[in-house]
Amino acid sequence: MVQASSIHNRERCECIRSFQCKFKNRICPVGILSLNLTRYEIEGPDRANRRLLVVAALYLAQGIPWGFATITLAALLAEQGVDTGTIGRMLAAVVLPWSLKFLGGPLVDGFRLPGGRRRPWILIAQIGMVGTLAGLSQGDLASPDQLTTWLLVHNVFAALQDVATDALAVDVMPDRERGRANGIMYGAKYGGTALGGAGLALLIQHFGWSVGTLVQAGVVGAIGAFPLFLREPNHDPLTQSPRAHWTSALGELLRKRSFWWTLALCLMIGIPSALLTPLANTLFIEQYGWTATSWAVLNGGPGVTAGLAGAVGGGFLVSHYGPGKIGVLAATLHASTMLIFSLSPEMFHNKDIVSLTLVVQSAAAGAVTVGSFTLAMRVAPPLLAASCFTALMAMQNLSTTSGYWAAAQMPSEPRTAWTIVAAIWLFVGFLSWQADRAGRRSEPLTQSGQ
Repeated sequence: MVQASSIHNRERCECIRSFQCKFKNRICPVGILSLNLTRYEIEGPDRANRRLLVVAALYLAQGIPWGFATITLAALLAEQGVDTGTIGRMLAAVVLPWSLKFLGGPLVDGFRLPGGRRRPWILIAQIGMVGTLAGLSQGDLASPDQLTTWLLVHNVFAALQDVATDALAVDVMPDRERGRANGIMYGAKYGGTALGGAGLALLIQHFGWSVGTLVQAGVVGAIGAFPLFLREPNHDPLTQSPRAHWTSALGELLRKRSFWWTLALCLMIGIPSALLTPLANTLFIEQYGWTATSWAVLNGGPGVTAGLAGAVGGGFLVSHYGPGKIGVLAATLHASTMLIFSLSPEMFHNKDIVSLTLVVQSAAAGAVTVGSFTLAMRVAPPLLAASCFTALMAMQNLSTTSGYWAAAQMPSEPRTAWTIVAAIWLFVGFLSWQADRAGRRSEPLTQSGQ
């Protein structure tokens, strides 16, 4: 009898422990967000497409709100009569967190949360992105400062998601896949920008602000399923290099002329487009007969598609002819299409010419940008590759932020404004040429022994 009771008690304890174990496994490492459902894996030679799909989806989630803010919302505010300075500050708030995203690298690398090395950070960022988009949907166009605040906080989370997604891609993708992955990720963000620009503009026009912005939050939330059900590979952290090696590599980097030319390029490349965007929104909508929807559809549809084509096509051309030559040619093409309006201001009224030149400019800008990525990768020493490349990309975002802040100082007379921006594009082409030239020569600032 005692023996039977003992067996019964043991069985009951085992059942309790089994239940506790199962319950523990159902608890999400970043809160109570994940159920113990079937997880999918992305590591291994037969899972390349799955890896690409995950990172592409996460980049799509970044691109939709970006296109909404920089294209649709900017056009809607201009249509409401909001001044250029306010629109410029809103766009600057969108870009600012991306200028500082290099600060997220030590956070994602240095603090490992339960549930994986990168996945918890992606989930946290996705939750923040959805929450801020939901908050944005409760605002309205009559309160641009409130919308700016929501967008600033949203892009803090979006930039963190970008850092963690890039780190996940580095962890799980072999070298042979990274080139293709970069193209697909870049294309997915362009696709998201098109959806957030042209797609949301049409949605808001037909169904209203709340419906359009809530659909945006819902799509970004749905993409969160990709990291939620992911089983992240358990890789051991890389062994840290001795401090002396890091210091030596940094000193060598700072002695290269190619680094300083590339840094100058990254600090300039975002300025011309950012300077003109707020003025162009106001000018074409208020003076030249465009509606907010038609302008947003042009920029978010053909404009973004041309930018994607320019980036992909420019990448092939850069690999054959070098980033310097392609940078000069593309920047000169961009400047030339702008000088058409400076020399013939009546062209501002011709919607066909405006549409055609915008498409050409978007393609040219995509090619220049891909060239700058190539130059930034080339200049980064292997030991500092991630830190150097991230820092240079952050400088590109900083240049865009600076351009948006300075947009209020641009002359309101279109011919003058277009001429100034054309001149800056020519300077960007010059910097591309010099950075490529210095990189091929690998010329230091000082020669050894001097």
